Amino acid sequence: MKRFGVFRAILLMGVLATGLLSGCQDKPVEPSAQDLQRAEQARPGDARLASIYDRSCVTCHGTRSAAPLAGFEPAWRPRLKQGMDVLLQHARDGFNGMPAKGLCTDCTDDDLRALIAFMSSPHDH
Repeated sequence: MKRFGVFRAILLMGVLATGLLSGCQDKPVEPSAQDLQRAEQARPGDARLASIYDRSCVTCHGTRSAAPLAGFEPAWRPRLKQGMDVLLQHARDGFNGMPAKGLCTDCTDDDLRALIAFMSSPHDH
């Protein structure tokens, strides 16, 4: 009987420790309806880039999906910490669910950099 009590105490401490530690982790911030609306409407100022964005980026980055929402800073913050070279490599070569170049076969590295810069910047309008 005493062993059961010790086991129960250890189990309870483990459950409590897990609960306390989970409170220390950053929880992902979900975009609001306003964030989604901004992402759906925002376009790069350059007409050529806007055209590329419309055909290759907005489907995933302008909606709620696994891709970081365009203009939604909390989703881009950890990615930007990796640096532009890593982001460019992921965009160019594909990464996780993103296909290589976001299926923009005619995009140059400069195009991809500009699109990353646009999508990772807050859209306040």
